[in-house]
Amino acid sequence: MFKPFHEVVSNVSKTILKHEKELGCPVIGVMPAYFPMELIDAAGGYPVQLWGNNLPLGKSDAHLQTYCCSVARSVLELELIGGAKMVKAYAFTSLCDTLINLREIYRRLFPKPTVELSIPFTQTVEARRTYLKSVIRSVVKGLEEITGQRITPDSLAEAAHLHGRTRALQRKLYEIRREKPGLMKNHDFYTATKAGFFLPAALYNEMLEDLLEGLDKFPAPEGKGLKLLLSGLVFDPIEIYKIFDELGVHIVDDDFANGWRTVSKEELQVENLVQGITEFLFNPAPCCCVYNPDNDRHPYLVDKVKKAGADGVLFWYTKFCEPDAFDRPQLINRLKEMDILAASIEVELSMTSFDAVKTRISAFCEIAEG
Repeated sequence: MFKPFHEVVSNVSKTILKHEKELGCPVIGVMPAYFPMELIDAAGGYPVQLWGNNLPLGKSDAHLQTYCCSVARSVLELELIGGAKMVKAYAFTSLCDTLINLREIYRRLFPKPTVELSIPFTQTVEARRTYLKSVIRSVVKGLEEITGQRITPDSLAEAAHLHGRTRALQRKLYEIRREKPGLMKNHDFYTATKAGFFLPAALYNEMLEDLLEGLDKFPAPEGKGLKLLLSGLVFDPIEIYKIFDELGVHIVDDDFANGWRTVSKEELQVENLVQGITEFLFNPAPCCCVYNPDNDRHPYLVDKVKKAGADGVLFWYTKFCEPDAFDRPQLINRLKEMDILAASIEVELSMTSFDAVKTRISAFCEIAEG
């Protein structure tokens, strides 16, 4: 059932080139995270999400310090080595200092146009809307210049329904994983999620519908296994999930920015686009990169663990991700106060050896089972 998704992830360039030709749309690379891809689709673009890659890093070191996160360094490396020739433009958000600076680097180094959805750090919803009004106007104008097409109310509504359907199907996949631990291999689950970063939404939805129909036919597996919840910014490198599969560990839920934090977003409301995008950016799942004093991560994560029936939480720390690093100690303390086992592992997207990670995961699992 998962073979089509593995084929996509194993050859991303081939996938994008194939669908670019079929659609006749300019490919727009979406940088992490929370940029509404509905806007790109409505403008006649083909959005592909770039959350980093497993490339060895070299050329990017001339422009980004080695203590920058491997997400930013690896996407820059891809452009520098000519691996992103099919991408005609880039869409950025302002999640952290590194990503803000990365956009400026792209503007100086490459002739490809960029647009930026700057996420405000404000105290009130009204202040957010006021700020976003001009930002969204600039983004819409930039996308229309890139694609040569206007964003109309009809194209926006169609795109909102299309991507809203994608996230609804993904939420169903998450639900099955929670209710039937062990039915899906961890590596298969995240491969199916990652495939959506590169496929046209309509095709991806069809693939998810077929997958869900197949999974619904199977009962929950018998037997018990350790159940974990993972939390972090990016769920890569997905090769690590083979370690969980080998150990018989069931990941029953996650709090990844490119996982549940995005999947949980309902259909974008486009009648009032500023209000709709404000809600889209700041809710429902809190994020360490998005300031929202009305949505506290501490009780949210505790409640998420309990609802998932997880035996513990493993924080998936992408090395040098500052927002995640600042949040993690407080979250671990809160979980421990609630008698929830918690630990962290440190990963880099460019890593090729997983022995140390396997040792760390094995030790945590032994403690949890004990």
